[in-house]
Amino acid sequence: MPEPILQKLTNHIYWMPPAPPDRPSLCAVVGERFTLMLDAASSDAHARLFLDQLAQNGIASPRLIALTHWHWDHVFGAAEIGVPIIAHRLTAQELAIQAAYEWTDSTLDQRVLDGLEIAFCADNIKLELPEPRNVRIPLPNILLDDTLDIDLGGVTCHLRHVGGDHAADSVVAYIPEDRLLFLGDSLYDAVYTPVRHYTTARLFPLLNKLLAFEAQLYIEGHTDKMLTRAEIEAIAAKMRLAGDLIAELGTDEAAILAAARLRTGAEPDEDMTYFVKGLIAGI
Repeated sequence: MPEPILQKLTNHIYWMPPAPPDRPSLCAVVGERFTLMLDAASSDAHARLFLDQLAQNGIASPRLIALTHWHWDHVFGAAEIGVPIIAHRLTAQELAIQAAYEWTDSTLDQRVLDGLEIAFCADNIKLELPEPRNVRIPLPNILLDDTLDIDLGGVTCHLRHVGGDHAADSVVAYIPEDRLLFLGDSLYDAVYTPVRHYTTARLFPLLNKLLAFEAQLYIEGHTDKMLTRAEIEAIAAKMRLAGDLIAELGTDEAAILAAARLRTGAEPDEDMTYFVKGLIAGI
């Protein structure tokens, strides 16, 4: 499969789209004084690919990394980048746990059996990093609890903790000069759980926080295209409608989808069905 190509999205932002096996989006925010990297890649090889493509485009290597959350695919390349790391305090706590683990196939399999890891992540770690693997997890150098603003020279990055179902430590990065919001995996459902799910208690406040930014462009962790505000608003509307109908009608999926059809005048699409199933699972 061809490697993803670094793309210039705006005056200051370069994006490497997600790729198999579970490599997430990576971004470079390029200022007059230095470059900030958003998320740290899923392996040394993934990180090196990003650095090499920055160099090929004449872009200075990052001097800082900002992590969106602690999950392996967003952090395992940090040591290869080799610069200070900014992360939420909860992220730092989770990474300290990860750093103490062994990462052989047998220990990964045992953690899946013990409920400390999920099979999806274990399987993708094995694909991204075949044995014998050397996992290096440096701990963050700069911690945030709520927000942090970074002046890169001519462009700023606003980091904000938003939480959500996917990860309690989720942080987003807003570049106001370019009106772009780097979402990480914040809009996704909970995965480190026996059943993937959403909850309205976490999802609805998250949507309010994300839509409060004056962004017009959005990058998600594992979506291979840049999204517009209209597209994010449409996703949010489906999420809210799913939650509202469950509150009104209970957990009968067929009844909820029928009500959604009447409410919108359109057949529920794959996203709407997924949100209904996920919110029912979270009850």
